[in-house]
Amino acid sequence: MLEINPLSIDSELWLMAEHRIYEILSCIQPASASEKKREEVISYISRLIKAHYSCEVFAFGSVPLKTYLPDGDIDLTVLTHQSIEEGLAKGISDILQGHEHDPMFDVKSVQYIEAQVKILKCLVNDISVDISFNQMAGLSALCFLELADQIMGKDHLLKRSIILIKTWCFYESRILGAYHGLISTYALEMLVLHIFNIFHSSLNGPLAVLYKFLDYYSSFDWDNHGVCINGVIKISSLPDIVVELPVENGSRLLLEPDFYNYCKETFAVPVNELDSGRHEFVVKHINIMDPLSYSNNLGRSVSRGNFHRIKCALSYGAQMLRGVLNGPGEYIGKGLEKFFTNTLGRNGTGQRADANRPVPAFGTGRSDACDLSGDYDRCHSGLLQGQWYHSYRLPDHFHNIPSKKSNIFSWTGQNGHPQKGTKAFLQRGLPGLCPCPSKRCTTDIDGLGNLRGTGTYIPDMVSLDTLTFYNTVAQNTHLIYFSQTFKLGCCRIVIKKYGPG
Repeated sequence: MLEINPLSIDSELWLMAEHRIYEILSCIQPASASEKKREEVISYISRLIKAHYSCEVFAFGSVPLKTYLPDGDIDLTVLTHQSIEEGLAKGISDILQGHEHDPMFDVKSVQYIEAQVKILKCLVNDISVDISFNQMAGLSALCFLELADQIMGKDHLLKRSIILIKTWCFYESRILGAYHGLISTYALEMLVLHIFNIFHSSLNGPLAVLYKFLDYYSSFDWDNHGVCINGVIKISSLPDIVVELPVENGSRLLLEPDFYNYCKETFAVPVNELDSGRHEFVVKHINIMDPLSYSNNLGRSVSRGNFHRIKCALSYGAQMLRGVLNGPGEYIGKGLEKFFTNTLGRNGTGQRADANRPVPAFGTGRSDACDLSGDYDRCHSGLLQGQWYHSYRLPDHFHNIPSKKSNIFSWTGQNGHPQKGTKAFLQRGLPGLCPCPSKRCTTDIDGLGNLRGTGTYIPDMVSLDTLTFYNTVAQNTHLIYFSQTFKLGCCRIVIKKYGPG
């Protein structure tokens, strides 16, 4: 039978299929009950640590990004001096072990992994928690993905697609998990972002993204090419980076080079946060270029044996989904349920692994889904504190995203593109740190209160009085250009930056 492109099937059948996918997603995506439980665990551990040590604790990864699965863990990082990481890790381990009989929070299975990257693992109220130290690369990636999601809009289509594709990779094909020589979560997110950036004009729902993901990567030539967000790279050209666009792409990129340059500068991390001594992209079985560090191969975790397993899983998945979508219309819904049979068997019964109370079972109603908007300001303030704390060069500009109430981020133009020439005036405070070391700077004293502990204290981010700032959409880009001048203590700072349009 002649294969049909599912994106060209009857529109009513396609809408029906997308509707069934949203029903499946309702069992998986963050719900109010799971969000509350995870926030309680994060707050509990943060209070424990900060009650004993002068440090800051930030969440990163899928929880603050709100793309976690019900079985997903919580990633926390502690910002501190690198010279005391080992002692601090052991101290926190002792604190957690001392609270294993806490009547409110069931802490157990505390494990300290003393490696190059020190990690504490534990279970708190049956949710797995990983505590790392000075994981600024994780905070950087979080800022980048949150910003990309805001630019793409469409009711968080990027995040919903990441959740759906992670679901298939984890529950159905078992190809997700860097610890097991499989694809890391961040690598998978960059593969999804590559699909969005190149084929965004034809992607209007999570199912469309899932199909394009499977169809595209099932036939991808991994032996000769790697993936970067704005195209494919020729392995033979390395260390020079030669980027080519897929032949089938007929539209412009959604995220243009200026956006990456801005993010690389704004979300930069110290060199020692990256693999030591690595300045060139090291070729592996699967090659995925980190947009924030071109020398970082996100596919390096994949072993040779698992590489063939991943290729087979993608090929089989593409074949199965194509068969479902090309079959009789009355069977598409049931076919999609079968395509996610393990997912529904695990999460469609009304019990979530990360919720204290039952949720509606699949087919009986939808869970009280939470808003997928992340707290970008807090994400970026954590990164700024880490940069400042480790005496890393702060960017020439601080980054701030206007609130959703401004409606600046909706795709108002044709095919989801922002309209040109839009202007907006906003009043809003901007979190930041004073880069001036002068003791005369009033922000070194005002609003900090009493210092805690005996070590170096990282103050909370200072809210700044700001002037009205002017936003204008550049004529030849999808980004908005911001300019702002404000006074911080004795410093006068001019901010010029790109943000989502």
